[in-house]
Amino acid sequence: MQQFDSNKQKEKVYSSLVYVGIISSIMLFAGLSSAVLVRKMDKFWVNIHLPSEFLISTILIIISSVFLIMALASARKGLVRNLKKHLVMALIFGIGFGFFQFRGWSSYYNNGNAVKSFITYVYGQYGNSFKVCYNNFPIEYDGENYQLNDQNISNEKLDSIKVFVKEIASKSDFYNGSNISMLNYSNPFSFYSVREQEFLKVDSSGFLYLNGKPLSEIMKDELFKFAYGLYNDHPFFMLKGKYGKDFSVSLNGEELIYEKKKLYFPERTLSNKERKVINQKVFQGGQEYEVIDGKVLLNGEIVSQFEGNFMFKQDVEIKIVNEDWYRMQEELNSNQYAEFFQTANVSSSFVWVMTFIHFVHLLFSLVGLCVVYNRSKKGFYGVENVAGLKAVGVFWHFVGVLWLYLYIFLEYIN
Repeated sequence: MQQFDSNKQKEKVYSSLVYVGIISSIMLFAGLSSAVLVRKMDKFWVNIHLPSEFLISTILIIISSVFLIMALASARKGLVRNLKKHLVMALIFGIGFGFFQFRGWSSYYNNGNAVKSFITYVYGQYGNSFKVCYNNFPIEYDGENYQLNDQNISNEKLDSIKVFVKEIASKSDFYNGSNISMLNYSNPFSFYSVREQEFLKVDSSGFLYLNGKPLSEIMKDELFKFAYGLYNDHPFFMLKGKYGKDFSVSLNGEELIYEKKKLYFPERTLSNKERKVINQKVFQGGQEYEVIDGKVLLNGEIVSQFEGNFMFKQDVEIKIVNEDWYRMQEELNSNQYAEFFQTANVSSSFVWVMTFIHFVHLLFSLVGLCVVYNRSKKGFYGVENVAGLKAVGVFWHFVGVLWLYLYIFLEYIN
């Protein structure tokens, strides 16, 4: 075993090892962060809003770091009792940090941010194959609310629907050729097949059938996915929560507006380069104007006071108010929608990679805290021996700074 001639030598070696690990980690996270920013500007991306548990964990690790600084100061002064007390508090708040981290990531996962998933609930989306009916009246989903006869249904009725579909959602073994039976079917809820335009019915034994025949394996699979999505609050998006508050979607770095199952580019001011691309005739107020090279002309003369809207290339609405040019709110085209419905939630995948690396750092640092606390009870640290305590402290502070960076990056940049 390596023997050190002095505490200074030991401290230098320990610190060097810790700093090498810190520099390697910084380079790793810098690379991942760059990859996130580059990928975010290319195609569809989910903007993440972290659960509130992460804010609590951030406060706890800051407090833990403060106690660890106080513990090191006490060790250098030979205040053994204060050293133990401060280490205990640092360890308690550190464990609290780990606990709320677990709570936060569990909440993040339960909100639909899986390691690998789609942005939308592709298979079993409400209204694609099936709908739930109330007394034979279909319940619609408008992209934000469930509605019956154009009226939003109550939370109590939605809970009743979830109880109804739970019997299907809790089963995934419909591939063995068995029929599906349901209790209390049509009392008052039932299923409606959108493709067949027929209600699913039950026979005298309680088995579901359609058009006089048992459900096919494909239809049973679709019914299970439909029920599973409805029961787990995935009628359209894989993610739970309110769009714009809990999450949002961007395309090529531009955050999209979501309204009733439709996505739009927001209204924005055109750049000079975009203005100069427009070259066409515009009819306003019975007169023919020309829009050329970023200017509006009438009879060959530049018009400075012009207000009007016109379509550019048949799908982009342009609004001009004097010297201000705008691209109006524009819905995604069919090709963009096709890509959107097949796009994976890459953002969540990146987050889970970062989370795993962060978890490894947290695990090592918590073990280190336990080790130095155990050694402090045995009187291992004092004025002449703080090398191990300092090394663990530096790494713990790094974990705190690393998490603070991750929190800011994921919440406000990602």
